Amino acid sequence: MVADQAPSEELMSEIILRDILETVNDAVITVDVHHHIRFFNAKAEEVFGYRRDEVLGQDLRILLIPGYQDEHHGFLHRYLGKGGPSVIGMTMECTGRRKDGNTFPLEKSYSYHEANGQTYFTAVIRDVSAKRELEQQLRFAERHADVGKAITHVVHEIRNPLMLIGGFARQLTHSPGIQEDAKNLQKLQIMVDEVRRLEELLEGVLLLRRPASAARKCLLDICEVMRETTRLLEPRLAGRALKLMVQLPPRVVQIEGDPDQLKQVFLNLLQNALEAIEAAGSIRIEAETDSGMVRILIHDTGPGIPAELLGRIFDPFFTTKAHGTGLGLAISRNIIQDHGGSIHVECPFGRGTTFIIELPLAPGRSRSGTQDQASANA
Repeated sequence: MVADQAPSEELMSEIILRDILETVNDAVITVDVHHHIRFFNAKAEEVFGYRRDEVLGQDLRILLIPGYQDEHHGFLHRYLGKGGPSVIGMTMECTGRRKDGNTFPLEKSYSYHEANGQTYFTAVIRDVSAKRELEQQLRFAERHADVGKAITHVVHEIRNPLMLIGGFARQLTHSPGIQEDAKNLQKLQIMVDEVRRLEELLEGVLLLRRPASAARKCLLDICEVMRETTRLLEPRLAGRALKLMVQLPPRVVQIEGDPDQLKQVFLNLLQNALEAIEAAGSIRIEAETDSGMVRILIHDTGPGIPAELLGRIFDPFFTTKAHGTGLGLAISRNIIQDHGGSIHVECPFGRGTTFIIELPLAPGRSRSGTQDQASANA
């Protein structure tokens, strides 16, 4: 009987290396020259949401959004052809795509090696979602502080004379003879409209600065606040091929908060959803409770938000709308944070946009009630 031979030194090294790669805290993915996945460690399974057997042999495209798919293919071809600068050893940023369709920012660095006459490329990938979220919060806090420093001066220097201008313009629209002077009446109406727009802008800036103590906190049913908000949208739904679905828990869900401010948040998000859907589509509102929190989801079937803009949508004065102020989401975030909650967005590629709001329940205040499931069609 021949004794079992000990593994070769080369084989032992390979086993040890694989064990190490399985336990590192970064995703490690190896592809061949045809862009097919040959190695996918445990952390990669966690980060991307795929099981190993689902991706081995598949094209790396399934892990990247379209903008980076061709770029990565081009990199391999250029490197193999020895054309263009090499990115081997460099750390780069791009956007990954999980199995559920959600995108996330990542950092990646490449290496390559040859084995059995074949060339392989290995990417070490780190999910930097938490890092980007922290950076966004710090950036928001800095900009918020900068806005706060300017508010007192802005309000003093602009608001009072603006009110005078608006008041005089409104008086002139009712002066004798002006109704017969269509051209000058139109100019006055433009002045009145612009003054109103600037007054709303100043009010938005004040809301950015208003402290949490300014909120009128009371016990309220968050489901009822949502119902009142959706009723305000009924005139805008008339005549549109748009379906509004509201699914709320089968009980009263009480929190401590300011109903008017929370209604402002919901209305802003729902108006954004309506504007995002150009023709037919749907908006779905859901709420659920878990671990002392109520989670509210507002999902629309619009085109979604480009990945490169996701990190900026809560910044004050950032907007992609032709006539927007860029304050709606910044104010909404402030209000939710003042209520001890959080708000964030998920935008799976090609599957619309979902805003998720979490608010703390009032202790011992959630009680059984009647189930509320409503849907409105337009």
